[in-house]
Amino acid sequence: MRFNKHDPFNQFRSGKTAKVVTEQELAEQKAKREQSHQLEFCKWIKHTYPEIRFRSDMQAGTKKSYGLQNTMDILDPFSGWPDVSIWVARLGYCGLMIEMKRENSGAILKDGSLSKGKHVQNQHQVHEFLRGLGWKVEIAEGCDEAKKVLESYLRI
Repeated sequence: MRFNKHDPFNQFRSGKTAKVVTEQELAEQKAKREQSHQLEFCKWIKHTYPEIRFRSDMQAGTKKSYGLQNTMDILDPFSGWPDVSIWVARLGYCGLMIEMKRENSGAILKDGSLSKGKHVQNQHQVHEFLRGLGWKVEIAEGCDEAKKVLESYLRI
């Protein structure tokens, strides 16, 4: 493409071509955003509540070789588990599990119901199973909401 200084549309041309992003790259970008909220939340727990024991699962957002993925599928064959488990009993609950989502993820609709997406519905089934075992399970969109969920739970 030749540059024409008299072309009025030159102001809108950057001269660069757009990068084509694959589905996998989009999924990785999405996971990184969710991972960053989860990482920030876990750092906050360690700093604010050092006595609390918790576990964070970040398997979904990591790249693994085929062999390692196969091993992980054998060791942990079920999907849909919440991202963070807080091992503190409160008023009839054996602990708190938080499913971390990126802000404005679309998992929770405006009317408060859950998205009909297969992944979200699978998580919902696991959450109901865990509630039946005595866990309090919540979904938090972003680190700030997760902090509020934990602090509310600790006040029970």
